[in-house]
Amino acid sequence: MATLEKIRSKSALLLVIIGGALLAFIAGDFFTSGRTLFGGGTTVAKIDGHSIDIQEFQNRVQQASQELQQSNQKVDGAVLQQQVLNQMVQEQLFNEEIEKLGIKVTDEELSNALVGSGSQYVDMYVRQQYGLESAAQLLDVVSNPAKYNLDAQTAAQFSALWKSLEDQMTQSILHQKFNDLFVGTLQANDLDAQTSYAESNNNKTVAFASKSFASLTDDDYPVTDADINSEWAKHKESYRLSEPTRSISYIVVPIAPSADDLLAAEQKVEDALVALRTANAAEGVAEMEDFIVERNNVTASRINNRDVKAFADSASVGQASVVSHIGNNYTLAKLINRSMAVDSVNIDVAMVPGTRAQIDSVVAGLNDGSISLASVTETMGAQVNDSVWVTLTDAQMAELRNTLTTASTGKYFTPDTLANATQGRIFRVKSRKAPVQTMDLAVVTFTAEPSKATVNSLDAALRTYIANNNNAAAFNENAASAGYTPVPQLVTASTPLLGNYDDTREAIVWALGAKKGAVSPIYGDETTGQFIAVALDDTYNDYLPASAPQIEPALRAQALATKKGNALMEQTAGKANDLAGYAQLLGSEIDTTSVAFGQNAIPRIGARESAVAAQVAVAQPGTLVGPVKANDAIVVLQVLDIDPIGRPFNLRESSSNFMRARGGSALSQMLPAILMGNKKVDNRLSQFYRD
Repeated sequence: MATLEKIRSKSALLLVIIGGALLAFIAGDFFTSGRTLFGGGTTVAKIDGHSIDIQEFQNRVQQASQELQQSNQKVDGAVLQQQVLNQMVQEQLFNEEIEKLGIKVTDEELSNALVGSGSQYVDMYVRQQYGLESAAQLLDVVSNPAKYNLDAQTAAQFSALWKSLEDQMTQSILHQKFNDLFVGTLQANDLDAQTSYAESNNNKTVAFASKSFASLTDDDYPVTDADINSEWAKHKESYRLSEPTRSISYIVVPIAPSADDLLAAEQKVEDALVALRTANAAEGVAEMEDFIVERNNVTASRINNRDVKAFADSASVGQASVVSHIGNNYTLAKLINRSMAVDSVNIDVAMVPGTRAQIDSVVAGLNDGSISLASVTETMGAQVNDSVWVTLTDAQMAELRNTLTTASTGKYFTPDTLANATQGRIFRVKSRKAPVQTMDLAVVTFTAEPSKATVNSLDAALRTYIANNNNAAAFNENAASAGYTPVPQLVTASTPLLGNYDDTREAIVWALGAKKGAVSPIYGDETTGQFIAVALDDTYNDYLPASAPQIEPALRAQALATKKGNALMEQTAGKANDLAGYAQLLGSEIDTTSVAFGQNAIPRIGARESAVAAQVAVAQPGTLVGPVKANDAIVVLQVLDIDPIGRPFNLRESSSNFMRARGGSALSQMLPAILMGNKKVDNRLSQFYRD
């Protein structure tokens, strides 16, 4: 009772302590996981008022990852996650438009696409992905699992596959309907078609003289901040940011072998060669750390590595050599033996469920003719492949090589000996190719790696640099003298990587939460292959400013070109009466070229010269055009001749050309950007995925 009284007397204090602990726990969870107690904790992104749930997102990432694994593709995890998120955002925007327009897929349309006359594409997909004949057969499997002897779990998996197929086809039909509607609203009228025809049908031969801006000295035309800002203002909307952006600089230190490491590696390779030459087979290097040995019996035609094949063709038995050395990678080979052996065998093979006794009974029945493979397939569910050529020198056939080489042809047998087996293999050798020369070959690979001392030295040097240059200004200014090269980059919540370096999202997450001017700790290790340090130079919200290092050099160059162009225009405009006079004034030879309004580049003048093309388009033969300020030169032209291609006007052809260049067909390629418009994505990936 005394104890209870003490607890009661201290209850207020206990409540304060417990309450404080709970608040600390909640705050800690808030600041470390990015989730809040009052909502939004499961939202990985928001777009136009709609949320994308983390669970749905994770399911999609897992599905995409599995598809990549099946196709033997490797993608950085952060890149894959961002790709999936981008796709889900586009789907959300698309579905929103579909709902507004009231576009639907009827049961009849879906049925026709899956199992009707329009199912050719989906049938091919089902054959490739699931090994079934058609989508109709997949539906039959789902509808009648007992017919296919499927257990409940497998039947559920097939049902999920069918549901996924229905969803995919529904989306495909919706996209097609929307695209048809979108393209249909932007058709070419007669004037569009006539304009398209005129632009592409008339080539104008022109004579021209020019003077490049590069002929003027840069120092004579100093560029001020006002000049740069003026160029920025001309194209301001090009620098609008879709999400908060941070300007960083990062230093990458590759974790690579030092000169001493490479010398040590060369000695290891020499030691391995000695071991290969003096020991039996490949035993000399079997226990040598970092050397990977692959031993195979192969024919010369089955050696894929060109260097190894060249060695095997000419080497004597027992010889070992370095066959290639590329970068830090070495390949060694030893010819252990040459012999004549059967390389290829044609067999029938059956996988038969049952005990060893049952399989022995099947073998006996097949050999005495009392049963057939077809009956075994029908009664026991055997899987049969007949007349299959197998390569005995393949490493996967090592277990069966001797058996298939010596077995009598025409007789069924099983090489399996386990009494409690639930499935057995039955073979019949039908024929063998003549023996060919095979080589017992050991191929040894070795990669020179940085030593621990080298790794520690690289790490220590970068740590020292960061400690001595712990603000963004010093980080960038002193890098060159320390042997480092800072790389500028703009990063947002949607940026998965620094440059092309994998496993760098952690550094980006740091930059998204850092204060301007801060310098990061070191990221990366031997697994990633590099050390990385980051400095946060600036933060931007609505527009990328003219001072941003990612665009300032281009703006400066454009401002310089503008000043030079204006100066040349002032020096030449109206100062001559004909092309010859302007050529003399510009110090230029007269050249000729062909100009059509719709072309992307004018030969010998330049690309994207819209100002030149526009003036030439309306000029008649003999007309003097210019001076015109082109992208990087002053140009004066004279139209010599109009050369119509001679193709008569065709409304359908010209309308089609217009559609591809400027109409619905062209704009449909930009549909994701059009649907996005000025909407912004609230990307919260960094709050959920902290490496």
